[in-house]
Amino acid sequence: MKIKYDVVVVGAGPSGAAAAKGLTQNGLGVLVVERKRLPRYKICSGLINEKSLKLTQKHFGQIPEECYCRPKIIKGVRLWENTEKHTNWPFGGKEGAPNVWRAQYDKFLIDRSGAEVRDGCLLKDFKVNGKEIILYCQDEREGDIEIRCKYLVGAEGCLSSIRAKLNPQLERECLWFLAYQNYYEGECNLDPEWYHGFLDASLGEIYAWFNVKDDFIVFGTSVKRGEKFGPYLKTYTEFLQEHFGLKLGRLVRKTSCLGTNLCATGNFYLGSGNVLLVGEAAGFLNMFGEGISSALATGLLAAQAINEAVGAENIQPLQIYTELSKRERRETLASWKLANRIAGRKLLLD
Repeated sequence: MKIKYDVVVVGAGPSGAAAAKGLTQNGLGVLVVERKRLPRYKICSGLINEKSLKLTQKHFGQIPEECYCRPKIIKGVRLWENTEKHTNWPFGGKEGAPNVWRAQYDKFLIDRSGAEVRDGCLLKDFKVNGKEIILYCQDEREGDIEIRCKYLVGAEGCLSSIRAKLNPQLERECLWFLAYQNYYEGECNLDPEWYHGFLDASLGEIYAWFNVKDDFIVFGTSVKRGEKFGPYLKTYTEFLQEHFGLKLGRLVRKTSCLGTNLCATGNFYLGSGNVLLVGEAAGFLNMFGEGISSALATGLLAAQAINEAVGAENIQPLQIYTELSKRERRETLASWKLANRIAGRKLLLD
């Protein structure tokens, strides 16, 4: 077993795959550690917007057919102010955005990254020992193991154990939100070729959403951590039934995830020393929860920073990454300011 690498990336989502791709292309030895067995489910709309598609095609190639679900292309986002009035926000490109299952899309990316992958492996702790970083992991197959590296990339998503250890005060001070959604067999009169968002605050504290993937209707809502999502979900379900002909069949899956307000406040946390954070772990998430584009972008930027720092004297990759990510941070914050104007209220701030 090889236990020493140039770089270890924790998390096999788009940000981790992008970081791994950029690092392996520079000839570095890279291990990706993923706590779940791949392919694994991820709560996500699975819409690949224009920026995400360009980055995917440039660095990983064409998205294979097995990643797609029906409808294959989503025209854009349809934001509803009420049951009568909505605004269409078409996706760029000729047709719209690919509609994919994240399990298959993420597996495609990580397979194309060129990195060694150890899935079913949980990062339990780590320490920085001089110029070396030691990771203490629990592998489903081999039990407790130690992995050593020069650089560490945290791509774990919002619930980042790396961020929590590096900056516990930030974990305590930021606001947390819960996103919850259900997958049902059933039918609804909402156009399946659009991703629908409902801005009425009675349906969700951020917004409520609806989309179609294969034979499933997917809808959910969002609340502050600690608040009960049940009343919002009940109100939203009844709203869809009354106004859009929602008819529910078998419940296939119910799922949830946590998010922070780092993206909306601009309070990004990029890492410390030779430990870099990317994607949601660093606080990157665009308005109304789109995160694939910033995940890919920041993963590639972190890789560039490490590549430039390797062999350089007295330069830490964090310095380079901080400079490289200025535009991405600015665009993320601007997207939430736009979301506030569209919604007519402050989102992720109160």
